[in-house]
Amino acid sequence: MVSGDGKDTVYARTQVKIYTGDHFIYAAMAPDSSVGFGVGTYKADTGSKIIESNIYSSAALDSPKNFNVLIKWADSGYTQVIPAIQTFHGVKYDETEVYHKLPPADTSVLDGVWKLDSNYTIKGKDKTIGNEVQFKAFWSGHFMFVHRYPLDNTNSKFKNGFGYGDFSLKNDTLTENEQLTSHSSLMGRTFAIKITFKGSDEYSQVITDSKSGEQSVEIYRRIK
Repeated sequence: MVSGDGKDTVYARTQVKIYTGDHFIYAAMAPDSSVGFGVGTYKADTGSKIIESNIYSSAALDSPKNFNVLIKWADSGYTQVIPAIQTFHGVKYDETEVYHKLPPADTSVLDGVWKLDSNYTIKGKDKTIGNEVQFKAFWSGHFMFVHRYPLDNTNSKFKNGFGYGDFSLKNDTLTENEQLTSHSSLMGRTFAIKITFKGSDEYSQVITDSKSGEQSVEIYRRIK
């Protein structure tokens, strides 16, 4: 809900947000399927206020930007208010968001926020290098990825996307269950992904399409 000039406007959208120990990531999808997202760090200012700092978002990209977020806790979740999130014709508007808390699961060595370092697909003898900005978070059995990717080879038009669900890690297999996503081809699917760690701050993942044989390879580095 956005409030200002004595008026309240409620926006219909689906939004999920994950806080790790020191980072946050969120994604929102409107009824027209447009997606907005953000990744950043946060720190406590008082018992009811945190400061969120942008690392990358669909609106500001990598421009530095801070938000003072007021938090009101409840047993079922929390409400956050961002005062003066925008100013239009001299009027300041506040944004209010209400979140329902999901139950946590087991911790994992993947817990944290990761940035895509490089990616490519292999189909037969052809190798195609990807060109997108993507972040991925794992925390207490839940995961989310957000990305901004080009629609053609000219890199002049981009689109935002995200995926969210639960996960488990056993040996070298990461199992992801897509529960909410902007990509219809992923919705409701379960992926068994082979991953390989290089130290504790880098890992690669390979997804093989059982029908086409195409392989998608992604290499991530942990954000500290």
